[in-house]
Amino acid sequence: MQRNAYVPTPARHPIGVSAGWQTRRWYYTPKSRRPYSVRQISPGDRRLLAEFALALGKATPEREVASVRELSDMLFDRVLSDGADKATGFAALEATPNGDRIIGVSAFAPTSLDEASFTIGVDSEHRQEQIGQILLATLIRQVKRVGVRRLSGQMTWSNRPMHLLAQSCGFAVEPVAGDRTQRKLVLSLK
Repeated sequence: MQRNAYVPTPARHPIGVSAGWQTRRWYYTPKSRRPYSVRQISPGDRRLLAEFALALGKATPEREVASVRELSDMLFDRVLSDGADKATGFAALEATPNGDRIIGVSAFAPTSLDEASFTIGVDSEHRQEQIGQILLATLIRQVKRVGVRRLSGQMTWSNRPMHLLAQSCGFAVEPVAGDRTQRKLVLSLK
């Protein structure tokens, strides 16, 4: 089930330029029936993203630490920076008594005129709740909207849930030359 609410976009635009409105979509987790929302990441989310990245880093097995580092680099160095590379990210947020808490993120950054790389991460206690599927679908919609023709990313070979998620969204899973522990995810868009 989905519910839409309209919230103003953050002040990422120069003074005097209207930011417009963006949609904040609401969903319910299928197993626990907890509500969460998905919206675009803004510069005001820096603290929430830092808390999420720290928690994700602590819960991640040693073999997947590089993936968490890649996620953090894309979020903090490309999505939140004021660079002109058009990197965009989305956050899944759960309302708590202390305010919103990020439970998953997805982000992409252009690597060429018609290609982009992506990354995704979901909190360990929410991995069986289809949050990754919603985040990846949101990311693919945005990538299509901006005209990217090829989306790619990497994952560790042992991350079976991500493997299945990527294949369900149409990604091809390929081996990475020279690294048997990594797989490349590639999606050709029309």
